[in-house]
Amino acid sequence: MDILQLAISTVPITKSATYSCVLTNNWSGVNHPKDYPSGSAHWSPPVLLAHNKYVDLWSPGDFASPGVETVAESGATSTLQAEIEILQTKGLAGEMVIGVPQFNGMVQSQDLGPITLSPSFPFLSTISMIAPSPDWFSGFESFSPRGPGGYWFETFEVATYPFDAGTEQGTTYTPENDAESPHGPIYPLTKDTVPMSGVFLDGETGATVLPVATWKCNLMYTEEDMNKDTNMNVNMNKDTNMKIDTEEKDTEKKDTEEMDTSMNMNMIVNMGGNPSGGLRGEDASSKMSKASKLSKMIP
Repeated sequence: MDILQLAISTVPITKSATYSCVLTNNWSGVNHPKDYPSGSAHWSPPVLLAHNKYVDLWSPGDFASPGVETVAESGATSTLQAEIEILQTKGLAGEMVIGVPQFNGMVQSQDLGPITLSPSFPFLSTISMIAPSPDWFSGFESFSPRGPGGYWFETFEVATYPFDAGTEQGTTYTPENDAESPHGPIYPLTKDTVPMSGVFLDGETGATVLPVATWKCNLMYTEEDMNKDTNMNVNMNKDTNMKIDTEEKDTEKKDTEEMDTSMNMNMIVNMGGNPSGGLRGEDASSKMSKASKLSKMIP
């Protein structure tokens, strides 16, 4: 792996950090002309994993797990995914991202992520099959984007090389080959270890292996940003609820005032009054006089 770019951020590694990554193809007939399968060259769905220091998704010198073997030989990710889910259950791994197949003749890059790294899971590993091939793949393993001073990197970009999973024989880009028996360890394909066919050697000198892919990851947001968004949503909900309560109270007040007015008007009408404020038909003194005469007539 070659580090192409590093840029430090102001986000401390005591916080979680979410990255968006891009896989860009560098495997081509120009860079790797020997037997290059121009019509079918592609990358299998890339797998990204956040994990702690006790996990090696894969590592040169180690034997491939069944999941890594399946990815390297066929590009299928289900077995590796099941292995990762066990690691997650044991608290050894965090988020996992799986991309899509990427055909060199159609697209040269794909966006991957978001994936969150944290103090508990500060390492990132990736893998994708170089297809078609016996058991060749590329990616990086256990890279932690923690910079000097205890801050996450804002951006990091790395170039990766081809690896042999040590599980299947084969000297060129063919998918059907005899199994390697016994299996050997994973090893990088360099000018000294490439098959006799010379696959992966550069077209200019034929003496070196150029990178087959680059991976660039950018910091998207942090744990603090997510907390701010949550607090903002809570405050917005509070403001909305307060507005609704105020509107409901105003409506209730208006309804009460209208009800009081209606009751007053009914009382006035029943008393023979005028809704506009005056008495209707007879004035007050006349009504009082009639009431006085009526009382005198009652024994």
